[in-house]
Amino acid sequence: MGVQTDITLAWGDGTYRFHLAIPQLKELQEKCASGPAEVLQRLVTGRARVEDAQETVRLGLVGGGTAPPEAVRLCSLYVDARPLVESIGVATLVLGAALMGHDPEAAQGNGAAARPKKARAKPSSTSRRSKRAPS
Repeated sequence: MGVQTDITLAWGDGTYRFHLAIPQLKELQEKCASGPAEVLQRLVTGRARVEDAQETVRLGLVGGGTAPPEAVRLCSLYVDARPLVESIGVATLVLGAALMGHDPEAAQGNGAAARPKKARAKPSSTSRRSKRAPS
């Protein structure tokens, strides 16, 4: 199947297709006063604004085929009335798919391809800790 820029997710009360094509990305840029890559960076680094998540999810629904009034209603129920961190996760997946694409076939295997790999923490020093007695 290859790389896709739309993504289907279990969200809210069902399963929805999200897609941010150029018209939706332009509107997202206007609503968030930042380019899509900058919005994604804020979502990923924990500096997201409310509208970053809100507008990404709403516009993703519209681009995925949900009627605009229904997208507003769904966002009222499942974005505005829920903890923001839940919507940041969804928005990150939706905008990430739009900007970088994703391979749904790779994600269907054992799930490993769908999950980002965790980076191992490296010690900040290679020297051994001293064993000084408290004074």
